[in-house]
Amino acid sequence: MSLSYREKSLYASLVAELVVYGPYFFLHRQNSVNKVAGMIVAIIVLQIVLQSIIAAATRNRTTDERDRLIELRGYRAGYLMLVSLMVLGLGLLWVHAVMGRFPIHNPWVALHFLNVFFGMVVIADITKTVAQIVAYKRGL
Repeated sequence: MSLSYREKSLYASLVAELVVYGPYFFLHRQNSVNKVAGMIVAIIVLQIVLQSIIAAATRNRTTDERDRLIELRGYRAGYLMLVSLMVLGLGLLWVHAVMGRFPIHNPWVALHFLNVFFGMVVIADITKTVAQIVAYKRGL
């Protein structure tokens, strides 16, 4: 069974996300705004290259109602993941503030929040892609 254009595109997106985001979150200890900007540029360039290769190699790039429905299901899963993580993160922030452990005068707090909330967006995006791949595999 051959993969459709959309499935190939989703697998390429997942690989690009894991290649770029994985080292950023798991290997770097001192993250900065410049690293975030560099990572965003890297994911854009990698996606353009991979999607161009897939588009050039695939003959049938048409989408139907099933593709649109799977895309909507993926976006719903990603949105629910983002909202859940935001509520959890804000709840944990509130708990730390109530307990008096919130280091408001530390200059690295803003960068830490940038990384945490960016991580939430990344997790939501990966959830969206994986949900779409699973939907294609199930034949929905």
